[in-house]
Amino acid sequence: MRSPFVPSLPEIEAFKGRRLHSADYTEAAPFAGQSVLVVGMGNTGAEIALDLAECSARPTLSVRNGIHIVPRQLFGVPIQIIAIATQPLPRAVNDRLFPTILDVALGKLEKYGIARPKQGILEQINAGRIPVIDVGTVRAIKSGDIKVASDIKRFTERGATFVSGRHAEFDSVILATGYRPSFEKFLPAALRPGKSGVTRQAAALGLYLVGFHNPVTGLLREIGREAAAVSADIERRSSTK
Repeated sequence: MRSPFVPSLPEIEAFKGRRLHSADYTEAAPFAGQSVLVVGMGNTGAEIALDLAECSARPTLSVRNGIHIVPRQLFGVPIQIIAIATQPLPRAVNDRLFPTILDVALGKLEKYGIARPKQGILEQINAGRIPVIDVGTVRAIKSGDIKVASDIKRFTERGATFVSGRHAEFDSVILATGYRPSFEKFLPAALRPGKSGVTRQAAALGLYLVGFHNPVTGLLREIGREAAAVSADIERRSSTK
């Protein structure tokens, strides 16, 4: 169970335009012709910005930190298949290899305002951060249909000032700032397994989480693997009673 996360943004209350979390975003049509600031460039923010650009809005993506972006397909092969194939390689090798390959596939994105983080892709995934899977956002950024801005210094009544010093006016702000687990609404802290799938604590409690680990090899694939492991563990526990 996850709830929309709204971070503390400097002087956001001053902004008089429309403001909403990405959880409440349904379509681009109401924003047609508007200048829209999308805060956060994860997969959700990147796809919303593309949706807006394709519906005659003028989106700007505020990117706080460096971000890894990967194409949906790399040289005609789905990126998840490549991730699965390269899993046996040491993480350090993967983290050195992928930037070079991605520069060839997507081009050097630094000149468009998108920096690559110091952490490698696999290192970030292990820390819970999934790279952005590009479905056309990079092309729209290169064409100028989507603008990229730095982190927000403060909001104003009609727009925002960015850390870079740039100021821009916006009609609407969409917070693509993600979600956070909200187990506390129904589950005491002592009864929360720390990781999805089968763990010692989950097996002892008979309480499992599925789908809370999002690897580069694909969430749906991981859900299938976790569900099978949970089913096998439940069967094992039942047979020993």
